[in-house]
Amino acid sequence: MRVGGSALKVWEASAADLRAIDIGSHTAPQYAAERVPTLAETLAASKGRTRVVVELKSYGHAQQLEERVASIVEAAGMVDQSMFMSLNHDMVRRMKELRPAWRAGVLVAKAIGDLTSLHADFLAVEARLATRSFVRQAHRAGQDVYVWTLNDPAWMLSALSNGVDGLITDVPDLARQVVTRRDGMTDAQRILVALLIRLGVRTDVLAAEDALRP
Repeated sequence: MRVGGSALKVWEASAADLRAIDIGSHTAPQYAAERVPTLAETLAASKGRTRVVVELKSYGHAQQLEERVASIVEAAGMVDQSMFMSLNHDMVRRMKELRPAWRAGVLVAKAIGDLTSLHADFLAVEARLATRSFVRQAHRAGQDVYVWTLNDPAWMLSALSNGVDGLITDVPDLARQVVTRRDGMTDAQRILVALLIRLGVRTDVLAAEDALRP
């Protein structure tokens, strides 16, 4: 609906119906031929090039979704290059029951209580939840913390300063620049940048080529 302009529901559609939806034109006319890929096609295109995070969604229409996803990932030879997450805690639990060694995490959009009760390998949280104390609590529970959706360098730097393990972003090239430049800073420079962010330094200043250079 968002990228293809179609109100068609996946669980009411055939594969042919889905293949007819143009998901590229909203970006630029030259992408008008782009169609919805299957999970198997996505894994094939990614194999040997990048890791994949599979988000499990059902909206009440799952039909052995976890089992089917696990089978597709194994058939693609992408077990070591894939991880899984969902807003649905039961889906995360089910995936861990099926494949205990696979990394599965919970998407978190609001404050939660005992993190260990989730039995998740990682937490993917909304940016405002990723405070320093939250990250420390998660790490004590043996869970990594990833933060979404960070497209602003100031927010990226703030999250990194709080000790998060990864950034979820629509601009991975910018995120890579921020991570690389921060890695090259001394502790004193990192503290200074954190203070500048708290003081409200403009995003365009932080994004400038030389702004984060040690």
